[in-house]
Amino acid sequence: MGNPASLLRLTPIQLLIVAVIITGIGPVLVRESPVGPASTAFWRLAIALPFALWLGRGAFKLDARDSGWALLAGLLLACDLVLWNNAILRTSVMEATVLVMVFPIIIALIEIGFLGRRLALTLLVGGAIAFAGTAVIAASATRGESSLAGDAMALGAALFYAGSMLISAQLCQRLDNRSVTPWVIIGGACGTLPMLFSESASVPHDLHGWAYLSFYGMLTFGSYALYNSALAKLPTTLVAISGYGQPAIATGLAILLLGEIPSLGGLLGAAVVIAGLLIATNNRGQS
Repeated sequence: MGNPASLLRLTPIQLLIVAVIITGIGPVLVRESPVGPASTAFWRLAIALPFALWLGRGAFKLDARDSGWALLAGLLLACDLVLWNNAILRTSVMEATVLVMVFPIIIALIEIGFLGRRLALTLLVGGAIAFAGTAVIAASATRGESSLAGDAMALGAALFYAGSMLISAQLCQRLDNRSVTPWVIIGGACGTLPMLFSESASVPHDLHGWAYLSFYGMLTFGSYALYNSALAKLPTTLVAISGYGQPAIATGLAILLLGEIPSLGGLLGAAVVIAGLLIATNNRGQS
């Protein structure tokens, strides 16, 4: 992750880019995880927690109301992970990916309709283009059959993640984001703990497995810390739209690390996503 002090000197947009890159590694790591996908969700958060507490040593100085909201954001994040892990097993990759990635649209609608915020046209147009690119990537990798229950779970995951991000943004914009992050991770870890009992491969059996999950946990801590730093300074919708860069980055990493050559559609979709993000970040997405 580099020198933390040097990261603090980055602009909010640069912090967001680093966060997206780190998060894009996630799908590749889940593929090779020594435990099941549900258990991976728990361990990555549990291992990230000590690092978050070290950075946010003032977390326990937050009042009960603020820490409670941060815990709720973490629990919503856990619900997102639970539903997403189940959706991807029940419906096609294309439908699950497209439905879960509507969360930036949900956030934009809430910001405009309920919070009365004005969002720049470049942000909205860029987000729509990036979403279209994500759909192309998902379509090129589709497998499995459609399932109404799986589709509902993916859409539910989008709703929960949107709620988690909106709450986190409100807290980070008026509090020290370093103090918010630990509570979000605690909530997420508590919410995903029951997932350990849903899989046979729930605990690593050797040192290599623990080292692998420890590395993933440190990346998880880095991504949440950076995302919350960005949420403190940037429009929530812009931070949400940046999530469209994750499948594009995962596509590139799969080529480099796993030797997986994507289809022409996957490469085209990644290019469309990048173009949309460049438009969305023009003038930092603010009106």
